[in-house]
Amino acid sequence: MNYDVVIIGVGVVGSAVALGLAQQGHKIAIVDKSSNPPNSPRHLSVNKKSSAFLDLLGVWDAVKPSSMPYSRIQAWDREGTGKVEFSAQDIGENNLGFIVKEGDLQKHLITSLGQLGVDIFWSRELVNIRDEGDLLEINLDDGKKIISSSLLGADGISSKVRELCNFQIKSWSYDQQAIVGQIDSGEKLDDVIRQSFTKYGPLALLPINSNQMTMIWSVDNKNLKDLNELDDDLFLKKLQQEFGGKTRKLKFSSQRFTFPLKHLTAVGFAKGRIAILGDAAHHVHPLAGLGLNSGLGDAESIVKLFSKYPAVKVETIFKQYSNERLPINIGLAAAMELFKRGFGNQNIWLKTLRNLTFKFVDNQQEIKNTFVKLATTL
Repeated sequence: MNYDVVIIGVGVVGSAVALGLAQQGHKIAIVDKSSNPPNSPRHLSVNKKSSAFLDLLGVWDAVKPSSMPYSRIQAWDREGTGKVEFSAQDIGENNLGFIVKEGDLQKHLITSLGQLGVDIFWSRELVNIRDEGDLLEINLDDGKKIISSSLLGADGISSKVRELCNFQIKSWSYDQQAIVGQIDSGEKLDDVIRQSFTKYGPLALLPINSNQMTMIWSVDNKNLKDLNELDDDLFLKKLQQEFGGKTRKLKFSSQRFTFPLKHLTAVGFAKGRIAILGDAAHHVHPLAGLGLNSGLGDAESIVKLFSKYPAVKVETIFKQYSNERLPINIGLAAAMELFKRGFGNQNIWLKTLRNLTFKFVDNQQEIKNTFVKLATTL
């Protein structure tokens, strides 16, 4: 069977672009190395633009009831006096976005794909791509060959599509690892994301329901061993010392796990009938929680371009997609790099400067509103 688009990767971004294209009547197939539909326990931030796209796909109503809206973001320098707060009220909104369980998004997207008859080839891996002129021959590890007019790589930071097609990239390590886990708060939580810039690295606590939160602590490699050797009780004691604020009776409701943090940006997102999106195309520091939103922005761009130009060659659509999304993601990467390097530097003069910057921005409502609007419409 021939397909209009084959997508490698059944994560949120790959499933979203597949669903949007299938709803337009395109014949879609997805290939994924997993043996079963994913059910990730991670919680991620979904901004206003992303929730609107998910609503357009018809899945947001199913996801929203289990999500946690947040109306404010507070950030401060634990080693200084600078702080800043961003509020939905300041831009006339009820909230800035939602914290959602990635597994819930995956489940509802895959259910919708099944209802549209999208073929999903589980437990298969891409091994080769042959360009046959007007068509692509996509070869899988079990010997299966799939013929398609185009190919999308949504297969993550270690993308096989990106590798096979020789997309040039710029990549480096942040010299940090993220320690993540879910925490019971011991009392009712408000709808505020809080982030403290500690001597170990940025520490963010995101409310995921009325009494649980998810922790993302981006720890410098030189400090990782000291924290990882602590048992849960001592770790949470250290967390509260570094985070500041009132002491709570915290306990972990999940295991802690770590993963390395690195930057990656492809020099271009399209080559002929092949394009990459999401983490396959760009990956930034989780500091601002914008990674998923950036990937969904890619998916939305592709879906809208296919709808707007139904008679245009796919090569032209993918080139336009790359032209639209590359500058946005390069700008995001530059901003995250500036934040990472600025708050990771222990120079006394830079510490003073960043505290003064926090204080200045917190008193400039117009600047804060601009930041918020950019973050909610990426």
